[in-house]
This record gives sequence, C-alpha cells and structure tokens, in this order.
Amino acid sequence: MGRPVFLGKAYINWCEKCNVPLIGDSCAIHGKESIFRLDVTPPGDLRFAFERDLGFIREVFREHFGVDIGKVLDGKVVLLNKLPSEDEAYEIIVDGYIFGYVKFDPVELKWRAGLKVEGAIALWKLYGKKMKKWVIVDKGAVEPIKRGANLLAVGVLEADSSIRINDEVILVSEDGEVFATGIAKKDYKALIKGERGTGVKSKRQKTVRYREGRKASMEDVLRANSIALEEKVVKAREFMRRVSEKYSDLPVAVAFSGGKDSLAVLGLALEEFGNGFTVFFNNTGIEFPETVEYVEELKKELEPKGIKFVVADAGDAFWRALYVFSPPGRDYRWCCKVTKLGPITLAIKENYPKGVLMFVGQRKYESIKRFKQPRVWRNEWVPNEIGASPIFHWRAIEVWLYIFSRKLLYNPLYERGFDRIGCFLCPSASLAEFERLKREKPELWEKWFEALDYWRKRFNLPKEWITHGFWRWKKLSKGEKAIARKLGVEILEERSWEPVRVEIRETPEGYELEFNTILNKKRLLEVAPILGEVTVEGDVVKAGAVEFLTGTRKARAPNEEEAWSAYYLVKRAYECVGCGVCVGKCPENALSIDEKSRKIVVDWDSCVHCRECMEVCPLLKIKNPEEGSQL
Repeated sequence: MGRPVFLGKAYINWCEKCNVPLIGDSCAIHGKESIFRLDVTPPGDLRFAFERDLGFIREVFREHFGVDIGKVLDGKVVLLNKLPSEDEAYEIIVDGYIFGYVKFDPVELKWRAGLKVEGAIALWKLYGKKMKKWVIVDKGAVEPIKRGANLLAVGVLEADSSIRINDEVILVSEDGEVFATGIAKKDYKALIKGERGTGVKSKRQKTVRYREGRKASMEDVLRANSIALEEKVVKAREFMRRVSEKYSDLPVAVAFSGGKDSLAVLGLALEEFGNGFTVFFNNTGIEFPETVEYVEELKKELEPKGIKFVVADAGDAFWRALYVFSPPGRDYRWCCKVTKLGPITLAIKENYPKGVLMFVGQRKYESIKRFKQPRVWRNEWVPNEIGASPIFHWRAIEVWLYIFSRKLLYNPLYERGFDRIGCFLCPSASLAEFERLKREKPELWEKWFEALDYWRKRFNLPKEWITHGFWRWKKLSKGEKAIARKLGVEILEERSWEPVRVEIRETPEGYELEFNTILNKKRLLEVAPILGEVTVEGDVVKAGAVEFLTGTRKARAPNEEEAWSAYYLVKRAYECVGCGVCVGKCPENALSIDEKSRKIVVDWDSCVHCRECMEVCPLLKIKNPEEGSQL
C-alpha cells in the first residue's frame, strides 16, 4: 500500500546542476536535464529555512551529536518539511536528500535530533569518531541490518560513551561505511559488555542517495523556478478574474491575516486588479504586536495607491469571553467565533451591506478540513460573503517563491523562527510553538500563563495542565491521555464551565425552570422579544409562551422545547460577550451591541421572533450547555 498522498504532491523535484528544488517538472535553465525526484513525507508542504531556523537546528544537533552541522548546510538551500508527529517535527532537506529531522518531545519538553543515513554519511565524513552517538558494528551483522534486522549487543565492536537508552545513533561498519541509523535500546556500558538482547533497533531505509552539491542562493532558486512560478501566477490570476466576473455585482476584498498566505493573495490581487479593492484585517486582540505594526506599515504603503483598509477590531472581546467560556481548545474553538467571525460579520455588514467577494489565503495543505473545502464557498457564519482561494493548490514553497520573486514585505516574525502567524495563544499551536513564544515573546506568554493559572486553580488541576498544554483540549484526546500517564499526573478528561445553570422539572401544568441566579427584569426585557411577543404584568415577563418570574430564580414553559429555549435566552442575556455574530446574522437588523454593557439588545419594533440569532450564538453552538455541567 502506497503512502497517503491525500493532499497533493509528496515529493519535490531537484535540479542537480543548480542544486535547488523545483516546483515544476523542469529547470528554467537546464530543462529536464539532470532533474531527479525526491520523495518526502506527506503532506509535503515544504518551506525554506530562514537563518534563525538554521541556527536553531544547529543547536539541536550540536547538543545530541556534539558537532556543528553548519559545515553541511552553510551556503546551501535548505528546506523544511513539517511532519505528522505528536507535537512538532521537521524533515531537513539539503543537496537533494533528506539529511535528518528535528522533533519536539511533548513529555520532556525538548527538541531531539535524528539523522537519515545520508546525513549520517555527511557528518561521519567530516568528523568521524569526533562526533557522538556512533556504534561500530561487526561485519557479519551489516547485511542483516540493511535488510531490516536489529543490532544485537554482541555485534557491537565499539560505541560512543555518551549513548543512553532511546538515543538516536548511527551504525558504522568495520571498514568505515555508515550503513544505517537506529534507536539505542541499551546504554553504552550494556552495548560494550555485549549484554543479551537488542542493542539498537534499526530504522529501515530502502535507498541511500547521498550527494554533495554546489552552493546555491535564493537567486538561483528563483531563476530555476521562474517559468513554473509564472505559470502558477497566471492560473491564480485567471481564477481571480473568473470568480470576480461571476460575482461582478459584489465588490472585491482580500482577507489579510498578516501571514505569508494572505500576503501572496494580496500580491496577486495587486497584480490582477491594480487598485479599487479592500483589504480586510481582523485584529483579534490577541495578535502579535509585530503583526499589528506590520499591517499598519502596509496600510501606509497601499492606501495612497487606492487600496482601502478595513479593520474588524475585536478589542478585548477574548479576555472578556475567557471568563464565560474558560480557555479555548482544539475541540472548543469559541475564540474564532468571538474574535474573528463576529467582528468580521459586523465589519462586512457595515461596509458592504449587499455583500462582498473575499479572496482568502486558504490552502489545502493546511489541514484535512481545508483540503475537503471547495475553492469557492459561502460562509454559513458570515452572511453576504463569498469566499474564494486563489492559492488553494499552492504549497508553502510556492508561496514563498512568489513572495521572494516580488520582493513583498513579509511579517518579521518569520525570521524569528515562527512558522505560523496568528493569535499568539491559539490552542491549535504545538507545545514547541509555546516554548518558542516563551523564548521570543516572554511578556505575551506571561500574560497568558496568568490567565491559565487562574483556571488551573479554579479547576484544581496540576501545573502540568499548563506546562504540557493539556488546556488545549476541552475533552482530552487519546494522545494527551497517554502523555498524562507518562507524566504520572491526573488531568480531568473533560472540563466544562457554565456560569448560568438551570434545573428543569416537569409539572402537571408544564415545565418549571429554576436558575442559579435571580432573573433581572431590566436585562430580560432587553432580549425577551427573541422568543415572541412580550407582555409585562408586574414582575412577570411573558415572552411568547414562556413566563419569567423576575426577582426570583424561576420561569415556566408549556413544553420541554420552550423550557430549553427559555434557558438559552437567559444564558445569552447574562453571558453575552458582544461578539456580534448574531447581529450580523439578524435578517431584520433588530439586534445591536450596547456600547456600555457590550451585550446584545433587541429592537422591539424590528424583531420578528424568527430565532435565527439563537442558531449562531457561540454560547449555544460552541459550548453545548448541559444541566449540571458546572465543576
């Protein structure tokens, strides 16, 4: 069975003469002469390594193997290929072969280095026994190991004294041939003593294609890829032209996040449309400061050229919502609804009430979910917006080639080792990314740590809930449970937080609700029309078929469905964080956000009680409240 190349190409072509990667099937300088194919681990979303990346990789390898791999990488074009892993890992590609990899250990919270046979050959040629983690193998064991056998300790002739159990090691024959890599199953002393059992679990590698290539620069890469890149640009621009003509009644905009993908789309829009379009930036309130500054810099450059900028600003919505929802998770993405879709919906409704065609930088290589998404779509959460992705089929290497070829100003965070630009506390980020955040932006990490520590204490959880990133799940995944077991800590398998709770009881007259909070008449009247026509008799507020006994904790409903609707209304009234998703969704423009309270209020004259706002509220769609879920 072949490897799962479900997201597209899982290989890169390489020009041997130029010693650079190719995004097409031929080199613009040498044609198809001396072109070879390098298979990589799927999905194959390759990117170029920046100087900070190379410095980091050298540190990791120096710590493990005791030598500087800069002698192999310096002056060469180096690619990084993100690997499927427990946390974060990258293949390192140079000279047209996979040199090795770096992998973050989510238990020990440290990076580990590993070599492919080609990388081991390169380092052994340079350093020999001066490097660490080598094992000299009896000649009789070489061929069996090449065919997939493990190395028994009795087959060890010599070994580096620094070897510990589970270390990455290289296997060298008596005559100095590096022929395999593996994982040490015994430490140095046990290997030398020849203790019974497996000494090294070998990694099978079917082919070895070590080569030494010439030095090459980014200019060499651009020259070799110039024809293939321009073909991609032409196709992307044709797509933009075709879609804009189809939706000619809608104004054109570019959704700009401050990252590389949206920058490529912005560059394409400038080439295709020149001016007359809008750039939408969503300031979530949890962006890196550098990103906000970078967007301001672009704004100053492009506004005089006829490009309009609209900022959908969430303000402090995240920090207010945090104490209603508890920390966000990969399976609990309320943050996107509150800080992105709400503000964007309001901005679109204000600036383009009849709709907008939004070009975005989504690529299929980013996730399975995006791979399955159509290239042109209508967002159910954002009315009046048609989304379209011109670079849907592009890999990261193609995005960067385009950016470098046009000399586009990109976010400076990329050169500081950040692979992904977005909210600095995103639960989808890896532990490795949070370790990078601690190192590069300690003030941001400290702010988030203090917020997490509040919830850690409230849920009575161990410190590992923060340090090992368990907060990134509402309900722990199998992988996270396994990590907790390895650490020997107890973590709640599922957490929940419901400030407003209710008990619903069936009675002979219908259903009775008892809340954990007293019903405030003034606040209920601000939202009551959502359920139906409102009448008030003393302290009793009747909304549709539901009666709220304000000043008490009780309400009455004729059936179970309306009882739950009553609970949802009270929940929205009290827990509303002013995200604005419902405001944008309301077909009658009956909802607004009160400037002082930052909560929704209903225009009694406009509301037609359609309850569409109930269908999109993150409090109901994301939290999935259940009775008694309070911890």
